[in-house]
Amino acid sequence: MINEKELIKKYGSPLYVYDREVLETKCMSIKRLEKELQEELPEDTTVSMHYSIKANNNPAILQIVKQSGLKVDCMSPVEMEIGKRSGFNTDEMLYVCNNISGEEMSMVYENKILICLDSISQVETWGKMYPETEIMVRINPGTIGVGHSKKVITSGKKTKFGISEENIPELLKVAEKYKLHIIGTHQHLGSLFLDDKISDYIEGVKAGLDIVKKYFKEVRIVDLGGGFGVKYKPDEEPLNLSLVAKELKPILKEFVSEYKTVKEFKFEPGRYVPCEAGKLIGTVTAIKHENDTWWIGTDIGMGMLVRPSMYDSYHEITLPESTGEVVIANFCGNVCESGDILGKERTVKLPKIGDTVVVHNAGAYGYSMSSNYTGRGRPAEIVITPNGEIKLIRKAENFEDIVKNVIWSNI
Repeated sequence: MINEKELIKKYGSPLYVYDREVLETKCMSIKRLEKELQEELPEDTTVSMHYSIKANNNPAILQIVKQSGLKVDCMSPVEMEIGKRSGFNTDEMLYVCNNISGEEMSMVYENKILICLDSISQVETWGKMYPETEIMVRINPGTIGVGHSKKVITSGKKTKFGISEENIPELLKVAEKYKLHIIGTHQHLGSLFLDDKISDYIEGVKAGLDIVKKYFKEVRIVDLGGGFGVKYKPDEEPLNLSLVAKELKPILKEFVSEYKTVKEFKFEPGRYVPCEAGKLIGTVTAIKHENDTWWIGTDIGMGMLVRPSMYDSYHEITLPESTGEVVIANFCGNVCESGDILGKERTVKLPKIGDTVVVHNAGAYGYSMSSNYTGRGRPAEIVITPNGEIKLIRKAENFEDIVKNVIWSNI
């Protein structure tokens, strides 16, 4: 049994902790989904699972993803380079970007990575630079998106992503102008759907495939995005990937029977892979009872885990050492912002200052979205192997790390 208090003593507080066995299990689940979706497709039509690097970009995590047989999506030059250094070949990477510069496009082109562009103006920019090349384009099927927050919904009438159906004729004109070959389409409805939203996801898939059949003559790749959810709340049920496969298989089978040029379906499981493998452990630093409310202060500020503040997201929070009276309390961090809240109205045993606090399901969009806001260094990251071995995969930041690019001079 791993002792969180001992981990904090050795590596500092707060600390990101990943369970390798859980991570490998989730990767295997995605590979099983890949195999299930492949079963009724023609032999020359493949299914590829692309882990989205933005969910967790630590090279140690990516190496496990690579060993599991998944491919990756990247959306910045840094993610591209991390992916390469983690062992992925360029043909195992897809560059899914949003509003990037011509300079960044050049980096993608020089690395020979297939790019997916999500606006007509971006296609025009690429076409001027690299006519007669192959690209993918992101479409917006116009359906209501899926997600736990409006900030993660990426389809529908109020999102910045993709090209809507009414503008596809203009897209095709621009592509023809520069003799670009649109070899694939991409769509993504949003993030974090569970069983109760599978029907919404399926309707979005159908809408996107209808657009492909209507406007695109010879695409070889259809990327249907991701958004596979995980269980954050105790009363939620985990996503049934077999049910997802059951719903998708007849749709994909029918599509390839009518649309003969497609040879690959891509999916993008980002959150699903690392989320449940990670937790963020920290320390209780203050306790107060004000205005009939209990507040448990911690050193896990919004710079360490921004999801609760940004999305009002729920993370289960436990106090493994606490033995006090049962209270209803709010958990908060050490940033001078009213929005720096980890969890609201949680029923817990009242802790003591110095007790350990554990935030669960923090393996996705945790460290990768962290910051140095208010000058605090980002925490260390460790992996615990199935035999209990602890491996440091990122050191905690210190003052010199934070200010190393500052030019100390008088103005």
